[in-house]
Amino acid sequence: MKGLLLFLICMFLYGVDSFSASHHSFKTSIDTPAVIRQIQSDFSAINKDLRFYRKKTEDAPDMSAEGGEVTGYYDKNILKKIHCTFYGEMGKAEEDYYLNSKGLFFVFRREIFYDKPMYLKDFKIKSTTETRYYLYDGKVIKSIVEPKTSTILSDQEIVGELKQIISILAEK
Repeated sequence: MKGLLLFLICMFLYGVDSFSASHHSFKTSIDTPAVIRQIQSDFSAINKDLRFYRKKTEDAPDMSAEGGEVTGYYDKNILKKIHCTFYGEMGKAEEDYYLNSKGLFFVFRREIFYDKPMYLKDFKIKSTTETRYYLYDGKVIKSIVEPKTSTILSDQEIVGELKQIISILAEK
């Protein structure tokens, strides 16, 4: 009888633990399509109001081989968007970081590759790569890369780059 009672108690506790675990995972799951729609809406709103924001531009000589610049867009001293342009001998990279009250929510990167070094006459664009990162709670929930052969950055790499770029804007 004690064995049966112990078995029933163990089964009950296992069931409660399983229910609790599944309930917890339900709370942490997100409606990804809805979050992406909200991100797209926030992205559009920031770009629509960009001309009303205060703009601060800083040189970023150490971020790439040929230098670059970082521009922050502020709404009442709240950083909303960062636009970066970094130059290299064989191309350039442009990055846009979008922020809201919860932090970074979207990153757009465009890498442009030239057919010969930029200091030679008549260089042409050989190829372009575009990457979009949708973030929620500090994690990438969706990334889109064109062409598909390009590499995707991790959450930590994106956050690391953002910290470095924000430190450039904080100078002076």
